[in-house]
Amino acid sequence: MLAARGKMGDAVLVEIREDLVFFTYSVRGVEYTASQDISKLKEQVPQDLSSLLAVGVKYLPKNPANSIVLAEDWSGLRHGNTELFRGQAT
Repeated sequence: MLAARGKMGDAVLVEIREDLVFFTYSVRGVEYTASQDISKLKEQVPQDLSSLLAVGVKYLPKNPANSIVLAEDWSGLRHGNTELFRGQAT
């Protein structure tokens, strides 16, 4: 649902620990720190994470703490050319 209906924003990738990604983002002046289990989405994560320059986040406007950076049909992980890994642009 978040991938289809969530509002998009910019985030900063803070850390990656095994199957968890940690990221921060700001909505209406409030900063959020969140994590997401990506264990079932590993095929969408590039091997070389050093190429990541920016991260897109999708969140629910009524509950901004509910957020994702990766889904089955959407990726907020961007390379240096700011295109999403699956060829979608923001």
